[in-house]
Amino acid sequence: MDNNQTINQDNNQAKKLEAQLKNYTGPEGITTKQLEAGLWYVEHKQLLKKIIYGFLILVGAISWTYTIYGFAYYLARGMAEDDLLARQLVQTSGIGHNYVLQISAQKLAIGPVGAIRSSNGKYDLYVQARNDNQKWWVEFDYYFITAGQQTEKNHSYIFPLETKYLFALAESFTDSPSAAALVMENVRWGRINQHQIPNWNDYYKKHLDILTTDIKFTPAGLSALSEKLSLNQLSFNITNNTAFNYWETGFTLLLYRGGSLVNINHYILNDFMSGQKRFVEISWPGDIGQVDKVEIVPEVNIMENDIYIKYEGGIGEEK
Repeated sequence: MDNNQTINQDNNQAKKLEAQLKNYTGPEGITTKQLEAGLWYVEHKQLLKKIIYGFLILVGAISWTYTIYGFAYYLARGMAEDDLLARQLVQTSGIGHNYVLQISAQKLAIGPVGAIRSSNGKYDLYVQARNDNQKWWVEFDYYFITAGQQTEKNHSYIFPLETKYLFALAESFTDSPSAAALVMENVRWGRINQHQIPNWNDYYKKHLDILTTDIKFTPAGLSALSEKLSLNQLSFNITNNTAFNYWETGFTLLLYRGGSLVNINHYILNDFMSGQKRFVEISWPGDIGQVDKVEIVPEVNIMENDIYIKYEGGIGEEK
């Protein structure tokens, strides 16, 4: 065996011995790598302590610096700013009150009570009420009182920026109701929810798009029925142009002569379907005479959910 072979064998044995030492596991299960790591920790233990102490000192210094700065800033400026804010809150308390008044519901504007003599010595009492609020609607009970006599209690509502008549029809009084007064009870205001109704005007028009055409009024004495019964007659066509079916649709009937209200009545139409056109003919007694203007005002409380007839096959109220 020559010298080169001998050298190669020695090198191979050295590599095997080195590999065995690296993968050596002692009787207690400690490996060579674990021993090397422990030796490194022992040799560098003091350095690691210094690094940890230095980091903690740096964090503490930064924290104390921020705390001292914040306290110094508060002493220098924060106290003065807090004092200024407190004075501003006191000074603006009146403005806050005015703001609350601006966003709160304002009272209804109520006109004088009027009385119209109807048939058989009875009277129709009426009053015009106006809601000047843009975002508030109201519902209430009401009645009229005169000379100690009270009419039957009715329920009504007025939408934002709406004007309507409140009335009591065919009431009997011992004396002429010349000093009648309106009494309102259980007044409940509701604010329009702009998340549900972003545009009130558009919502109002879509739900109350009810068209009245072919209006014809014939006073008592001129109609065929009035020869025996002395009845006034009013006829008209009514069309539901909305996308909704209504269980009940009310109509306030206003008759004018020379700009003055001479008669008021009320009519209810049941099961009024979307797109439907209905012919209505009403007769009632009384000496009204000629009129030059007839106004027919639809009334549906579109803020209530139980007014709609559901469509078959669907869960909504609208087509």
